[in-house]
Amino acid sequence: MSAIPTTTFHESYPLAELRPADYNPRRLSAEAFERLKASIGRHGIVKPVILNANGTLVAGHQRTKGMTALGITHTPAVMLGTTVRLQDEIRFNLLHNKVETEASIVHAEPGQIGHWTWVPWQSIRIDDQKNAAFIQAIGQMAAAHGPWGSVVMDDQGRIILNAEYAVVAAAHRFDLLAWTVPSPEAAQLHADLTGEYGVYDWTAIEGQAPVWNQHIVQPKRLRQRSSKAKTGLTYGSETWEKLVLPWLKPEQRVVDFGAGHGDYATMLRGKGFSVTDYEPYRTAPGKYAVDIRAVVSMIRAIQKELREHGLFDVVVLDSVINATTSLDYQHWVLATVNALCAEDGVVCLGTRSLLKETRMEQAGRATTGGAVNMSFLDDNNVEMNFVAGKWQKLRFHTPETLAALLNPYFAEVKITDASDSNLKAVCRKPKALQEAEYRKAFEEEFNMPYPNDFRHGKHLELVEFLIKLVLERNSLESRD
Repeated sequence: MSAIPTTTFHESYPLAELRPADYNPRRLSAEAFERLKASIGRHGIVKPVILNANGTLVAGHQRTKGMTALGITHTPAVMLGTTVRLQDEIRFNLLHNKVETEASIVHAEPGQIGHWTWVPWQSIRIDDQKNAAFIQAIGQMAAAHGPWGSVVMDDQGRIILNAEYAVVAAAHRFDLLAWTVPSPEAAQLHADLTGEYGVYDWTAIEGQAPVWNQHIVQPKRLRQRSSKAKTGLTYGSETWEKLVLPWLKPEQRVVDFGAGHGDYATMLRGKGFSVTDYEPYRTAPGKYAVDIRAVVSMIRAIQKELREHGLFDVVVLDSVINATTSLDYQHWVLATVNALCAEDGVVCLGTRSLLKETRMEQAGRATTGGAVNMSFLDDNNVEMNFVAGKWQKLRFHTPETLAALLNPYFAEVKITDASDSNLKAVCRKPKALQEAEYRKAFEEEFNMPYPNDFRHGKHLELVEFLIKLVLERNSLESRD
């Protein structure tokens, strides 16, 4: 067996000795709490709570409340061998509540019905492995803190809950804590335990998702990936392909704001189009760190274009507002895009669709092929993703919320392709904002924060010239 930290399983831990955590990322409605109590009454506690080494409840807060309401005094519990920090407490809680998936098909040696059993890791048979994001996250926590989870299986050996945890147990070679149920009861138990029991609240974890984490998900457009290489297909942008390219002419001047790796700008410049791109978190090819020189070069290119030709005919905002880490950054992005757009220009944007995300959440699937993303949607249509070892925030919109968001910045807003995965909008006639709003937005968007409180400070000349142009534009609009 691999050397891993020690955890302790208590089959009957006194609820009175639990210390509630300062923070729980889930909130339950009264109706959901009644359903939770009904599930506990039907099946008992088939999933141990998780305790920090000091007895603090890490995961299982709502279940503990349900047990207390039902007069239950003891619970199965897994106690971690060391006291973990808040960030890992939150990860445990999220994984503990989100891990009920059966995308992977796993069997193991069944235990005695109605009892807790340690299943030998050698008996685990993985018939179909999916959910790579979950498996990686579960594995990281198991490697750092020891075997912290459990599974539910039927008497035929099929793991019906937490199959991805079993995959990790096999890979890390630790025995699997399992509760076994009769096969006829498996479907009802699965339905009860995978129901919706609360919404997420990200207040205490927002500090774990600084704005510079957003570069993790910069889209690599127009590039072949291994899964599509044999077919010759590439990953494109719905915003560019459906909203911009069908009518774009070489003489129209474009700025791609928040351009990621700049693939469309590079491709179009090669075809004679005038496209300037800006990405404050651009990374060098094959590198993880932000390429500050490239960022400053893009700022200077925008400044040169503005001095020579004025504001832009077309502004593209592709998958940017869905990645803003706060309402302030959302405002600064839209104020800056408003300013870059000429009086008769057009802004074309695409963002994440809440309708599609909701459908995937309800189905328990968030990627193709039956896999499930490490995603947690709250009641403000914001989710946190655990990507490449870091927390990253995503926002989702309906046609109504997107229109309401854009109307303060543009007099004409048309929402398109509401049924697609990428909700889109075409905006015209930028509205005049206060000079102070523009100045603050430009200061933030063209001099973004980087780790260790670093800012490049190479934006001041651009800010002043863009202020001049936008005030002139707004003055002309007011006279009209």
